[in-house]
Amino acid sequence: MKTKIADKELSALINKRTKYLKQHAAKKELAPELTAKVPEKLRATLNAAFCKAFEVIYKNGTPLIDKTYNKKNAEEQYQINRFAYEVRQNKKSLRAFSRQSNTSNSINLLISGVEGIGLGLVGCGIPDIPLLTAVILRSLYEISTNYGYDYTNPEEQLYQLLIIQGAMSYGDNLKNCLDQLDSYTQTVVIPSEDTIKDQIKASASSLADEMLFLKFVQGIPVVGVIGGVSDTVFLHRIQRFAKLNYQYRLLKQYSDS
Repeated sequence: MKTKIADKELSALINKRTKYLKQHAAKKELAPELTAKVPEKLRATLNAAFCKAFEVIYKNGTPLIDKTYNKKNAEEQYQINRFAYEVRQNKKSLRAFSRQSNTSNSINLLISGVEGIGLGLVGCGIPDIPLLTAVILRSLYEISTNYGYDYTNPEEQLYQLLIIQGAMSYGDNLKNCLDQLDSYTQTVVIPSEDTIKDQIKASASSLADEMLFLKFVQGIPVVGVIGGVSDTVFLHRIQRFAKLNYQYRLLKQYSDS
């Protein structure tokens, strides 16, 4: 159902995404003199850990994640929000989808903070990767459900992997991810297994590169609390980028723009 309210909301969202692109036009190096001391082997280890975590979760871990939140309730709430908007067609009902995802996002941030800081205290930088990956996907699963998309479909898995890569990217790489995500508002193509595998590698590489230094710090007992906090920071970035794109898809459904 096309409405002028959706047109206005879409226009405002496009402005937000433009500001996001400007904010992430270039990466700001964090303590470059210390980053240079990070062993190159750690990058490969971190990359492999993220790849393995994604592969394991997609193979047999999604049902376990489903049990950690009330998926049925989230699906029902989406239907309620959709019906309310189609009846009322106002700004408040249109923004209900976003408000619903805000609640679940806060819970996931809390979970990532606890596991990240806890492992940082004892000097565990890499063992938390499977946990962090599960929390990232749990968060994306909830967001997609709040906006009415089925994350068990291969095309939605690819979309979410693109979100992860985009959230960790800058400049032209970020713009390229955004263009690919926007293509979903026009045509959704079911990806092959090879395409999913390639995207897992790309997303894992983006995460590894962005989190490399802080995961190195997290491996140092006590000092690692600083690195542990990074789990929450990066999860928040992924959540923010995810909402910008899921909201965009939703508004394109209801807008004439």
